[in-house]
Amino acid sequence: MMEEIPIVVLNYNGLELLKKYLTSVLETRYPYKEVVVVDNGSNDSSKEYVKSLGVRLISLDKNYGPAYARNVALKTFKNKFIAFLDNDVWTPPDWLDPLVETITSDDKIAAVQSLYTDWPYGEQPRLIPWFSTASALVRREEILKVGGFDEHYFFYWEDTELSWRLYRAGYKILMVPKSKVHHEAHGTFKKLPSPFTSYLTLRNQMLLLLTYYDLSQLLTIFPILYIIRFVQSFKGPNRLAQIKALLSLFKEAKYVATKRKYIKEISNQGNVFLQMLGDQVFGYEEFTSVRRAIIKRYLKTKIFKE
Repeated sequence: MMEEIPIVVLNYNGLELLKKYLTSVLETRYPYKEVVVVDNGSNDSSKEYVKSLGVRLISLDKNYGPAYARNVALKTFKNKFIAFLDNDVWTPPDWLDPLVETITSDDKIAAVQSLYTDWPYGEQPRLIPWFSTASALVRREEILKVGGFDEHYFFYWEDTELSWRLYRAGYKILMVPKSKVHHEAHGTFKKLPSPFTSYLTLRNQMLLLLTYYDLSQLLTIFPILYIIRFVQSFKGPNRLAQIKALLSLFKEAKYVATKRKYIKEISNQGNVFLQMLGDQVFGYEEFTSVRRAIIKRYLKTKIFKE
């Protein structure tokens, strides 16, 4: 029996993106669906446009961030599955069916993700270290069981953090290449990188590692990565924001300690997700071995020059 699935599109001042992409979502052929837009306090006529299409709208009074908005959807609906889309994603009519087929094949699969059209993968579903909520299908109760999206992250790396929590609780995350979508990456934030997004990107990345690294990695890999990120912050855009992000970690001790305790309580698996990093898409090999990542990058550069 086919499950009824809400397709939740997140929006924040994305009127032009909704005009480009929302129609494709409405044309999804999966018969038991409801398209819903959760709006994070837009002031650009997005809400009026959504209403003009007859699409259900959940309107928040201000921008609480994507993590909060997705949690609103998880608590609003009582369905077994919920699909998440960003407002800058074009979907073909059959994008949802392969996701449903894969996630229903195993109760331990907590989330599945579509393949962005320019990613170089084959046809078979495969384990991945995290799913992107730009286009994903999740098990609602399982997500809530481990605490939902962490609103402390606000935006960036929040779906990775949830994925790692799910892995530690014994669940799996898969990419489904037969579900192909087009993602206009960062379509909502045309002026990236802004100081705000640079701050969150770096802060959240380091918070993630502080939360999930074991003691040995905290004492060896993390200090080296911290120094590397500190040096890098002087070279890129929004230098002050990146430096502030790194310094802010010293105020996160209580949060990290509480979160690590919770992760330990729900865990029955190790950090298997860290072993999946380093390919073309999930290119963070330095999270596992800084030395190996530097050698790999150096060798690539040397080979390219020759």
